Amino acid sequence: MNTIRLCSALSLALLASLPFAVSAAEPTQPLGAEAEAWMKLQAGGQQASKTARPMPAEIADNVYQRYVDSFKLPIPAEFKRQSTSESNNGSGQ
Repeated sequence: MNTIRLCSALSLALLASLPFAVSAAEPTQPLGAEAEAWMKLQAGGQQASKTARPMPAEIADNVYQRYVDSFKLPIPAEFKRQSTSESNNGSGQ
């Protein structure tokens, strides 16, 4: 799970550093080539941090138990949406 979180954080950081001034009139690469390049970069691991960030065993156990317990609850047929009215603006007030 640590590896997935690290790859996700690395992906977001790399995407944030990309220049987005690409000409829409004439693409330089076929559609999807950039995505494929990012996937290869992630799979290769050359850009991964050399610093290990292990998760303490107690936290890992709690996370796994929460995951296992999630299967005890039935999946609802429908999810209720929260109101976006002025009285409920998401600020907690």
